[in-house]
Amino acid sequence: MAKPVVLHLGDPIKYNHDFYNNEFLARSEVIRNDALDRQSFIQALKDRKYGDFVAIFRPHFQSGGEMGQWDDELITLLPQSVRIFASAGAGFNWADVEALGRRGIWYANGAGASDEAVSDTTLYMILSVFRNFTRAQLAARTVDPDIFTATHKLIATISHNPSGHILGLVGLGNISKKVARKAQALGMEVHYYDVARQSFESEMSLNVRFHDSLESLLKVSDCVSLHTPLNQHTRHLINRETLSLMKPGARLINTARGEVVEEEALIEALENGSLAAAGLDVHYHEPQVSPRLAAMENVTLTTHIAGGALNTRINFELNAMKNILATVGPTGERIGQPATPVNAREVLEYLKAQS
Repeated sequence: MAKPVVLHLGDPIKYNHDFYNNEFLARSEVIRNDALDRQSFIQALKDRKYGDFVAIFRPHFQSGGEMGQWDDELITLLPQSVRIFASAGAGFNWADVEALGRRGIWYANGAGASDEAVSDTTLYMILSVFRNFTRAQLAARTVDPDIFTATHKLIATISHNPSGHILGLVGLGNISKKVARKAQALGMEVHYYDVARQSFESEMSLNVRFHDSLESLLKVSDCVSLHTPLNQHTRHLINRETLSLMKPGARLINTARGEVVEEEALIEALENGSLAAAGLDVHYHEPQVSPRLAAMENVTLTTHIAGGALNTRINFELNAMKNILATVGPTGERIGQPATPVNAREVLEYLKAQS
Protein backbone atom coordinates (compact mmCIF):
# COMPACT_ATOMS: atom_id res chain seq x y z
CA MET A 1 0.00 0.00 0.00
CA ALA A 2 1.39 3.40 -0.98
CA LYS A 3 2.24 5.74 1.85
CA PRO A 4 0.69 9.22 1.95
CA VAL A 5 2.92 11.85 0.38
CA VAL A 6 4.38 14.74 2.38
CA LEU A 7 5.73 17.78 0.53
CA HIS A 8 8.93 18.94 2.24
CA LEU A 9 9.80 22.65 1.90
CA GLY A 10 13.30 23.94 2.53
CA ASP A 11 16.43 22.37 3.92
CA PRO A 12 16.68 18.69 4.94
CA ILE A 13 16.17 17.77 8.56
CA LYS A 14 19.21 18.39 10.75
CA TYR A 15 18.59 17.04 14.22
CA ASN A 16 15.96 14.33 14.72
CA HIS A 17 17.27 11.69 12.34
CA ASP A 18 16.18 8.67 14.39
CA PHE A 19 12.59 9.90 14.62
CA TYR A 20 12.59 10.87 10.95
CA ASN A 21 13.90 7.50 9.74
CA ASN A 22 12.08 5.22 12.15
CA GLU A 23 8.76 7.00 12.70
CA PHE A 24 8.14 9.62 10.04
CA LEU A 25 9.32 7.69 6.98
CA ALA A 26 7.52 4.59 8.21
CA ARG A 27 4.24 6.46 7.78
CA SER A 28 4.90 8.76 4.83
CA GLU A 29 6.69 9.24 1.54
CA VAL A 30 8.58 12.54 1.55
CA ILE A 31 9.02 14.56 -1.64
CA ARG A 32 11.27 17.63 -1.63
CA ASN A 33 10.09 20.79 -3.33
CA ASP A 34 12.47 21.75 -6.13
CA ALA A 35 10.49 24.71 -7.53
CA LEU A 36 12.54 27.43 -5.91
CA ASP A 37 10.71 30.61 -6.86
CA ARG A 38 7.08 31.63 -6.69
CA GLN A 39 6.20 31.25 -10.36
CA SER A 40 7.89 27.86 -10.60
CA PHE A 41 6.08 26.69 -7.48
CA ILE A 42 2.73 27.88 -8.81
CA GLN A 43 3.35 26.02 -12.06
CA ALA A 44 4.34 22.88 -10.16
CA LEU A 45 1.04 22.99 -8.25
CA LYS A 46 -0.93 23.58 -11.43
CA ASP A 47 0.84 20.63 -13.08
CA ARG A 48 0.18 18.48 -9.98
CA LYS A 49 3.90 17.73 -9.98
CA TYR A 50 3.78 16.41 -6.42
CA GLY A 51 0.56 14.46 -6.79
CA ASP A 52 -2.08 14.26 -4.09
CA PHE A 53 0.15 15.09 -1.14
CA VAL A 54 -1.49 15.12 2.28
CA ALA A 55 0.81 17.38 4.26
CA ILE A 56 3.25 20.25 3.89
CA PHE A 57 6.35 19.98 6.07
CA ARG A 58 8.61 22.99 6.71
CA PRO A 59 11.09 21.97 9.42
CA HIS A 60 13.26 25.11 9.39
CA PHE A 61 11.80 28.61 9.38
CA GLN A 62 14.92 30.04 7.73
CA SER A 63 14.38 28.03 4.55
CA GLY A 64 11.39 26.82 2.57
CA GLY A 65 9.85 30.23 2.04
CA GLU A 66 10.98 30.73 -1.54
CA MET A 67 7.40 30.85 -2.83
CA GLY A 68 6.62 33.92 -0.73
CA GLN A 69 3.30 34.69 0.91
CA TRP A 70 0.90 31.79 1.29
CA ASP A 71 -2.23 33.53 0.08
CA ASP A 72 -5.26 32.52 -1.97
CA GLU A 73 -3.17 32.40 -5.13
CA LEU A 74 -1.23 29.45 -3.70
CA ILE A 75 -3.80 27.94 -1.37
CA THR A 76 -6.47 27.47 -4.05
CA LEU A 77 -3.98 25.40 -6.07
CA LEU A 78 -3.42 22.85 -3.30
CA PRO A 79 -4.93 19.42 -3.88
CA GLN A 80 -8.00 18.50 -1.86
CA SER A 81 -5.94 15.78 -0.20
CA VAL A 82 -3.94 18.26 1.92
CA ARG A 83 -4.74 17.93 5.63
CA ILE A 84 -2.04 19.98 7.36
CA PHE A 85 0.71 22.54 6.93
CA ALA A 86 3.21 21.85 9.72
CA SER A 87 5.92 24.46 10.10
CA ALA A 88 8.78 25.42 12.34
CA GLY A 89 8.69 28.85 13.93
CA ALA A 90 6.15 30.52 16.16
CA GLY A 91 5.05 33.31 13.81
CA PHE A 92 2.74 32.76 10.86
CA ASN A 93 2.21 36.21 9.37
CA TRP A 94 3.56 34.87 6.04
CA ALA A 95 0.60 32.48 5.71
CA ASP A 96 -3.12 33.17 5.55
CA VAL A 97 -4.00 30.57 8.14
CA GLU A 98 -7.70 31.44 8.01
CA ALA A 99 -7.78 30.72 4.26
CA LEU A 100 -6.05 27.40 4.91
CA GLY A 101 -8.62 26.62 7.57
CA ARG A 102 -11.50 27.34 5.22
CA ARG A 103 -10.07 24.58 3.01
CA GLY A 104 -9.97 22.25 6.01
CA ILE A 105 -6.19 22.46 6.25
CA TRP A 106 -4.69 22.67 9.70
CA TYR A 107 -1.85 25.13 10.14
CA ALA A 108 0.38 24.04 13.02
CA ASN A 109 3.31 26.17 14.15
CA GLY A 110 6.20 25.47 16.50
CA ALA A 111 4.49 26.86 19.57
CA GLY A 112 6.01 25.50 22.75
CA ALA A 113 9.44 24.78 21.32
CA SER A 114 10.62 28.35 21.81
CA ASP A 115 8.73 29.24 25.00
CA GLU A 116 11.72 28.98 27.33
CA ALA A 117 14.08 30.85 25.03
CA VAL A 118 11.68 33.70 24.25
CA SER A 119 10.72 34.15 27.89
CA ASP A 120 14.40 34.24 28.87
CA THR A 121 15.05 36.91 26.24
CA THR A 122 12.09 38.93 27.53
CA LEU A 123 13.51 38.72 31.05
CA TYR A 124 16.85 40.00 29.74
CA MET A 125 15.04 42.90 28.07
CA ILE A 126 13.20 43.73 31.31
CA LEU A 127 16.45 43.88 33.24
CA SER A 128 18.12 45.92 30.52
CA VAL A 129 15.45 48.60 30.22
CA PHE A 130 15.25 49.10 33.98
CA ARG A 131 18.99 48.99 34.66
CA ASN A 132 20.30 50.67 31.48
CA PHE A 133 22.57 47.75 30.62
CA THR A 134 22.82 48.70 26.94
CA ARG A 135 24.11 52.17 27.81
CA ALA A 136 26.67 50.58 30.14
CA GLN A 137 27.80 48.04 27.53
CA LEU A 138 28.23 50.71 24.86
CA ALA A 139 30.29 52.80 27.25
CA ALA A 140 32.50 49.89 28.28
CA ARG A 141 33.17 48.98 24.65
CA THR A 142 34.61 52.42 23.94
CA VAL A 143 37.55 51.37 26.21
CA ASP A 144 37.71 55.05 27.15
CA PRO A 145 38.30 55.53 30.91
CA ASP A 146 36.55 58.92 30.93
CA ILE A 147 33.41 57.54 29.27
CA PHE A 148 33.54 54.51 31.58
CA THR A 149 33.69 56.75 34.67
CA ALA A 150 31.00 59.16 33.50
CA THR A 151 28.63 56.31 32.63
CA HIS A 152 29.35 54.57 35.93
CA LYS A 153 28.27 57.71 37.76
CA LEU A 154 25.25 58.43 35.55
CA ILE A 155 23.64 55.00 35.55
CA ALA A 156 23.40 54.85 39.32
CA THR A 157 21.20 57.97 39.16
CA ILE A 158 18.83 56.89 36.38
CA SER A 159 18.37 53.14 36.88
CA HIS A 160 15.81 51.21 38.91
CA ASN A 161 15.31 47.69 40.13
CA PRO A 162 12.38 45.94 38.44
CA SER A 163 11.16 44.87 41.88
CA GLY A 164 8.04 46.68 42.98
CA HIS A 165 7.08 47.72 39.46
CA ILE A 166 4.12 46.55 37.36
CA LEU A 167 4.78 44.46 34.27
CA GLY A 168 1.95 44.59 31.75
CA LEU A 169 1.69 41.62 29.40
CA VAL A 170 -0.20 42.09 26.14
CA GLY A 171 -1.31 38.53 25.46
CA LEU A 172 -1.14 35.72 28.00
CA GLY A 173 -0.08 32.58 26.18
CA ASN A 174 2.48 29.95 27.06
CA ILE A 175 5.46 32.28 26.56
CA SER A 176 4.09 35.16 28.57
CA LYS A 177 3.01 32.81 31.36
CA LYS A 178 6.67 31.88 31.71
CA VAL A 179 7.58 35.58 31.59
CA ALA A 180 5.13 36.20 34.42
CA ARG A 181 6.79 33.60 36.62
CA LYS A 182 10.28 34.91 35.88
CA ALA A 183 9.30 38.55 36.39
CA GLN A 184 7.63 37.69 39.69
CA ALA A 185 10.91 36.14 40.79
CA LEU A 186 12.37 39.64 40.33
CA GLY A 187 9.66 41.04 42.59
CA MET A 188 7.42 42.47 39.89
CA GLU A 189 3.62 42.60 39.96
CA VAL A 190 2.13 41.18 36.76
CA HIS A 191 -0.99 42.41 34.98
CA TYR A 192 -2.27 41.31 31.57
CA TYR A 193 -4.67 42.04 28.76
CA ASP A 194 -5.87 39.43 26.29
CA VAL A 195 -8.93 39.07 24.08
CA ALA A 196 -9.57 35.76 25.86
CA ARG A 197 -9.46 35.95 29.62
CA GLN A 198 -7.87 33.13 31.59
CA SER A 199 -9.97 31.15 34.05
CA PHE A 200 -10.20 32.37 37.63
CA GLU A 201 -8.17 29.34 38.72
CA SER A 202 -5.45 30.09 36.18
CA GLU A 203 -5.24 33.73 37.25
CA MET A 204 -4.97 32.71 40.88
CA SER A 205 -2.30 30.13 40.09
CA LEU A 206 -0.29 32.62 38.05
CA ASN A 207 -0.98 35.49 40.45
CA VAL A 208 -1.83 37.86 37.59
CA ARG A 209 -4.44 40.59 37.29
CA PHE A 210 -6.66 40.91 34.21
CA HIS A 211 -7.53 44.15 32.40
CA ASP A 212 -10.51 44.17 30.09
CA SER A 213 -8.92 46.68 27.70
CA LEU A 214 -5.47 47.46 26.38
CA GLU A 215 -5.92 51.06 27.45
CA SER A 216 -6.50 50.05 31.06
CA LEU A 217 -3.35 47.93 31.09
CA LEU A 218 -1.17 50.61 29.52
CA LYS A 219 -2.22 53.24 32.05
CA VAL A 220 -0.91 51.28 35.05
CA SER A 221 2.13 49.43 33.67
CA ASP A 222 5.71 50.50 34.34
CA CYS A 223 6.88 48.12 31.63
CA VAL A 224 4.78 46.68 28.79
CA SER A 225 5.82 43.45 27.05
CA LEU A 226 4.15 42.39 23.79
CA HIS A 227 3.22 38.75 23.21
CA THR A 228 0.75 38.71 20.34
CA PRO A 229 0.83 37.42 16.77
CA LEU A 230 0.92 39.86 13.87
CA ASN A 231 -2.36 40.01 11.98
CA GLN A 232 -4.83 42.57 10.68
CA HIS A 233 -6.02 43.25 14.23
CA THR A 234 -2.61 43.69 15.86
CA ARG A 235 -0.65 45.65 13.24
CA HIS A 236 0.19 49.01 14.87
CA LEU A 237 -1.50 47.87 18.07
CA ILE A 238 1.03 50.14 19.77
CA ASN A 239 0.74 53.54 18.08
CA ARG A 240 0.76 57.24 18.94
CA GLU A 241 -2.58 57.02 20.69
CA THR A 242 -1.77 53.95 22.78
CA LEU A 243 1.73 55.18 23.58
CA SER A 244 0.22 58.41 24.89
CA LEU A 245 -1.75 56.37 27.42
CA MET A 246 1.35 54.85 28.97
CA LYS A 247 2.76 56.13 32.24
CA PRO A 248 5.44 58.83 31.84
CA GLY A 249 8.79 57.07 31.89
CA ALA A 250 7.35 53.62 31.14
CA ARG A 251 9.25 51.03 29.14
CA LEU A 252 8.23 48.91 26.13
CA ILE A 253 9.48 45.45 25.11
CA ASN A 254 8.71 43.74 21.81
CA THR A 255 9.68 40.12 21.21
CA ALA A 256 6.56 39.51 19.09
CA ARG A 257 6.65 41.05 15.59
CA GLY A 258 8.02 44.40 14.46
CA GLU A 259 4.85 45.71 12.85
CA VAL A 260 2.86 45.33 16.06
CA VAL A 261 4.50 48.65 16.96
CA GLU A 262 4.21 51.78 14.81
CA GLU A 263 7.92 52.53 14.59
CA GLU A 264 7.76 56.29 13.98
CA ALA A 265 5.48 56.73 16.97
CA LEU A 266 7.87 54.69 19.12
CA ILE A 267 10.83 56.80 18.04
CA GLU A 268 8.96 60.00 18.84
CA ALA A 269 8.03 58.74 22.31
CA LEU A 270 11.64 57.82 23.04
CA GLU A 271 12.97 61.10 21.69
CA ASN A 272 10.57 63.25 23.69
CA GLY A 273 11.17 61.24 26.85
CA SER A 274 7.60 60.08 27.43
CA LEU A 275 8.94 56.55 27.06
CA ALA A 276 12.06 55.89 29.12
CA ALA A 277 13.43 52.89 27.26
CA ALA A 278 12.63 50.08 24.84
CA GLY A 279 13.82 46.54 24.22
CA LEU A 280 13.33 45.27 20.67
CA ASP A 281 14.16 41.82 19.38
CA VAL A 282 12.01 42.33 16.28
CA HIS A 283 12.02 45.25 13.87
CA TYR A 284 9.58 47.02 11.57
CA HIS A 285 11.66 46.70 8.39
CA GLU A 286 13.53 43.57 9.43
CA PRO A 287 16.34 42.75 8.76
CA GLN A 288 16.92 46.51 8.47
CA VAL A 289 17.11 48.10 11.91
CA SER A 290 16.10 51.73 12.27
CA PRO A 291 19.29 53.86 12.39
CA ARG A 292 17.51 56.26 14.74
CA LEU A 293 16.71 53.50 17.22
CA ALA A 294 20.21 52.06 16.85
CA ALA A 295 21.68 55.41 17.92
CA MET A 296 19.73 55.49 21.18
CA GLU A 297 21.56 54.32 24.28
CA ASN A 298 18.27 53.63 26.07
CA VAL A 299 17.16 51.08 23.45
CA THR A 300 18.23 47.44 23.70
CA LEU A 301 18.35 45.79 20.28
CA THR A 302 18.82 42.17 19.27
CA THR A 303 18.54 40.38 15.93
CA HIS A 304 15.26 38.44 16.25
CA ILE A 305 16.98 35.81 18.38
CA ALA A 306 14.44 35.54 21.21
CA GLY A 307 13.76 31.93 20.29
CA GLY A 308 17.24 31.37 18.92
CA ALA A 309 18.51 28.48 21.00
CA LEU A 310 19.55 25.08 19.70
CA ASN A 311 16.90 23.43 21.87
CA THR A 312 14.30 25.47 20.00
CA ARG A 313 15.51 24.36 16.57
CA ILE A 314 15.54 20.70 17.57
CA ASN A 315 11.99 20.82 18.87
CA PHE A 316 10.65 22.91 15.97
CA GLU A 317 11.74 20.14 13.62
CA LEU A 318 10.49 17.31 15.83
CA ASN A 319 7.13 18.87 16.60
CA ALA A 320 6.39 19.54 12.92
CA MET A 321 6.76 15.82 12.23
CA LYS A 322 4.69 14.86 15.24
CA ASN A 323 1.91 17.25 14.20
CA ILE A 324 1.67 15.58 10.80
CA LEU A 325 1.59 12.08 12.29
CA ALA A 326 -1.12 13.14 14.74
CA THR A 327 -3.28 14.46 11.91
CA VAL A 328 -2.84 12.08 8.98
CA GLY A 329 -3.44 8.33 9.03
CA PRO A 330 -1.63 5.57 7.09
CA THR A 331 -3.83 6.01 4.02
CA GLY A 332 -3.93 9.81 4.17
CA GLU A 333 -7.18 9.97 6.12
CA ARG A 334 -7.88 12.45 8.92
CA ILE A 335 -7.22 10.85 12.29
CA GLY A 336 -6.98 13.79 14.66
CA GLN A 337 -5.61 17.26 15.07
CA PRO A 338 -2.13 18.71 15.65
CA ALA A 339 -0.87 19.63 19.10
CA THR A 340 -0.26 23.27 18.15
CA PRO A 341 -2.98 24.44 15.73
CA VAL A 342 -3.43 28.16 15.10
CA ASN A 343 -6.55 27.98 12.92
CA ALA A 344 -8.67 25.49 14.84
CA ARG A 345 -11.86 27.55 14.59
CA GLU A 346 -11.82 27.64 10.79
CA VAL A 347 -10.88 23.98 10.38
CA LEU A 348 -13.51 22.77 12.84
CA GLU A 349 -16.17 24.85 11.09
CA TYR A 350 -15.12 23.27 7.78
CA LEU A 351 -15.25 19.76 9.21
CA LYS A 352 -18.66 20.39 10.77
CA ALA A 353 -20.01 21.60 7.44
CA GLN A 354 -18.66 18.47 5.76
CA SER A 355 -20.22 16.06 8.22
